[in-house]
Amino acid sequence: MADVVMYRDLLTQALANGEKESSPEDLLLAELVDSRVRLYATGPAAPVAEALARAVSYDGALIRLCASINVRATPAWFDSPERERARLEQELAQRGIRLPAHRQAS
Repeated sequence: MADVVMYRDLLTQALANGEKESSPEDLLLAELVDSRVRLYATGPAAPVAEALARAVSYDGALIRLCASINVRATPAWFDSPERERARLEQELAQRGIRLPAHRQAS
C-alpha cells in the first residue's frame, strides 16, 4: 500500500510542478503520445527510476488531457496505475481520441 501512496504522491507532485497555464488540446495530445512512446519503448530494461519517471510522465499527460476535455481524472484514483490508465484511455477512445497501439514487453 505504501508503494501506491508514494506513486500517487509523485504523480500529484509532478502535476503541481507542471505548467500552470492551460495548453491547447492538440499540444496536450502530442505530449501524451510522446510520453506513451517512451513508456512502452522496447529495448533493454530501463532502470527502476527511469521506468517510474516514464510512468509518471505518461500518467500526468493523460490526466492533463482528460481534464482539458472534461473527463474526470485525478492522481488519487491511481491505486492501480495500469487499471486507471486503461480506464482513462478507454474514456478518450469513446470521445474519438485513439492513441497509438503499443506492444507489451514479454
